[in-house]
Amino acid sequence: MLYRSKAKNTEELDKLRLQFEEIYKRNKVDIVGFWTNADAEDEFFYMSRYKDEADYKNTVERLRKDEDYIRLGHELKEARLDFESTRLIPKWIPE
Repeated sequence: MLYRSKAKNTEELDKLRLQFEEIYKRNKVDIVGFWTNADAEDEFFYMSRYKDEADYKNTVERLRKDEDYIRLGHELKEARLDFESTRLIPKWIPE
């Protein structure tokens, strides 16, 4: 999954990202990386990887039941201007 957010306040979004990372670790979400747009530092990209469709669905189900994830999700909505999520299907993975 690729997530793109544009922040109202980049410091607040970064603080929330650190809290989400703890939740992701607890729920075994494989975070590939976190990037900032070189031309617009208030635009962030976050990528996570899943083994397959079943892994993705099981992870999403676990996260939706996690009280910390729910609470931070509400805070995140307040901290960003817009959001876009894109599911990517691998065509080639380097060894």
